[in-house]
Amino acid sequence: MSKADMNYELAQDRFPEIFSAIDGDHLAGPHFHKKLELLYNIKGTKIVTVGNVEYEMQPDNVMIVDSYQLHHYEPSEGEQMLLILPVVYCEHFFSYRKNKILTTNVVTDAEYCREKIKPYFINAVNYEGVDMFTIQANVDMVLSAICAKAGLEDSPHYALEGVDDILAYIEQNYDKDLTLTNLANHFGYSKYYFSRMFNEMFHTSLNDYLSVTRLQHTFRYYDEHECSITTAALNSGFGSMPTFYRVLKKNHGELSLRNLKKNNDK
Repeated sequence: MSKADMNYELAQDRFPEIFSAIDGDHLAGPHFHKKLELLYNIKGTKIVTVGNVEYEMQPDNVMIVDSYQLHHYEPSEGEQMLLILPVVYCEHFFSYRKNKILTTNVVTDAEYCREKIKPYFINAVNYEGVDMFTIQANVDMVLSAICAKAGLEDSPHYALEGVDDILAYIEQNYDKDLTLTNLANHFGYSKYYFSRMFNEMFHTSLNDYLSVTRLQHTFRYYDEHECSITTAALNSGFGSMPTFYRVLKKNHGELSLRNLKKNNDK
């Protein structure tokens, strides 16, 4: 999974409704959010990656992605049902899970999934026009069945309170002088603890995450404005072009660096 493509979906977290899709093949580049994401594989083989683990989902397998887990889906010939659940619908799950984590992100017992999960998953996906109590009941049945089969274990990660505020703050202030020290101070942590738990949660350093975020915004700024790549980079938080080129080379390789430099010199 390329760190250059990872993305915190702030807009998704701010969308207050359930997102659902009942058929077709669902694709997603590397991303994470506070919401729970569930995928029920109907037919075909579906390759999904959660964190650093790749799963090969067979028909009637169910995937669950916990809050802030980096994940993505490969294209397939198959068909899946997708549910993205706002936190308000997951309070019973979080209360049950507490500080533990699921032992696996995919339930592979097909018979169990067909009997204990699929009927409620279908009801949850078709939530429009249904009262909130029924929606919550179906969501709870799906999540409780997944928890019962997947099991829980102690989390090796450090606790990070207010992680959604931290990620939103970075997304809204990427173009400013953000550093490990001033971010840690802003949120009331020591810089050593802040750095360590950020690495544990997102499998990348804070500096790398900031660089990738600024790189993504540089390309977006460049596409949206008729300007040079220098203007785009300096308006996206990079302090100098050597820093920008170093980040570009690290994440996209020497060829991308040469091509961009050539175009920027024209």
